[in-house]
Amino acid sequence: MANENEVALVGWTQISGIFGRNERFMRKRKEELLEAGVIFYMKVGTPPNRRVAAFPSILKKWAALKAQRGEFI
Repeated sequence: MANENEVALVGWTQISGIFGRNERFMRKRKEELLEAGVIFYMKVGTPPNRRVAAFPSILKKWAALKAQRGEFI
């Protein structure tokens, strides 16, 4: 669960910035991130466009869990 005052990161560029990776690297992990419930899609703008979003705290927890299992991001 995200913190009450936490702001969601919107777009692959912001999400990849948390890990110091490029956008393409994170896009390749889209299915894994969706399956884990780390990212979600929201509609932004007029007409509404679908944008990927994630909360930083949830991304960090996911990364920590992967590290505990000996996996790399």
